[in-house]
Amino acid sequence: MRRLAIVFALLGFGVGTSLGQLGTTDFQVAADAASNYGGVWTNGSTNGSGLSTWTLSNSGVSGHYIGGTGLGATTFGIYSEGASDWAFAERNFGRDLLPGETFSVDLGHSPTINGEVFLQFLDGGTSVFTLKFVGGGSDWLINDGGSDFGSGQAYSANSSITFEFTYEGGSNYSYSFGTGSGSNFTASNTISGIDAVKFQTTNQGSGQNFGFDNIEIRSKFDIPSGASVNAISNITNDYLNVASGGTVTINSGVTVTING
Repeated sequence: MRRLAIVFALLGFGVGTSLGQLGTTDFQVAADAASNYGGVWTNGSTNGSGLSTWTLSNSGVSGHYIGGTGLGATTFGIYSEGASDWAFAERNFGRDLLPGETFSVDLGHSPTINGEVFLQFLDGGTSVFTLKFVGGGSDWLINDGGSDFGSGQAYSANSSITFEFTYEGGSNYSYSFGTGSGSNFTASNTISGIDAVKFQTTNQGSGQNFGFDNIEIRSKFDIPSGASVNAISNITNDYLNVASGGTVTINSGVTVTING
């Protein structure tokens, strides 16, 4: 264990300039949106910030595009028309999600799903969490290594539904998805890290699509350049990353302890 040895602001350092409160205010550490691409989205694209390259792959009558989907007018879209067709888009985060970080994305699909559409989180290429809709069902499902269970969000074609996933460390997580949510789940999989997200459509149907957009990772303990936060009460956490140009102001009498 070590204690953060930066004890600023015994009286007034940063007063009036702070943009948030350490441990409460979150900041964007990675993001991407279809609007960044000008309609051109290819294998190896690296638009956005804080993320690695896209890996795009497909088989048969399937593919990837920027345009209209069941989510909206200008979004990431993938499609798969036949029984053996599939397409996926995978993006590495560049590093593992840290405890307390939240991943969010908007999802939507057109009316027909013969096979399934899904989002997966990967740990070294292995799926550790899946959010999916399977044709013939009524609700989106979650699988974290055991049996499927309901997410609390029903089938809703041509709608934008925001999915948020907070990694709690170890094999623990919380989520919200439309009308569904759950806190402090322990996954049936052992999760040693989450380093990528994968979107896939399989046998969705002729003229159908799976859309996603507004990918974002946010953190309460990753302070970017230009941001300032105050520590106004005692805090213990496993990490604190402060970028060059970022400021942490620790008020008099407050202890910030970083374990790790």
